[in-house]
Amino acid sequence: MLELIDIGFEVEGKKILRKITMKFEEGKKYSILGMNGAGKSTIAYVIMGLEGYKPTAGKIYLDGEDITDLPVSERAKRGITLLWQEPARFRGLTVKDYLTLGGKL
Repeated sequence: MLELIDIGFEVEGKKILRKITMKFEEGKKYSILGMNGAGKSTIAYVIMGLEGYKPTAGKIYLDGEDITDLPVSERAKRGITLLWQEPARFRGLTVKDYLTLGGKL
């Protein structure tokens, strides 16, 4: 299970995310919906641990382990990946190939 507990994120003093708490159970499908600028992509970047997207508040847990401070490479090894909506960068790869690519780096 992936859990976000009271996640906050701000840039230059501007609050982008405030007290976001979510649970994602394994085997279930989820959608994050909202208007442009609502923070959907920011939530994904914070979960991934992308550079510049460390939460300014709260914790992220994966199966009970605090991964808030883990780098993106370690999160990828644990199966946390992001599939971009842009066209494929590498021809011939399946969706599964893309999703497992980060963990192989």
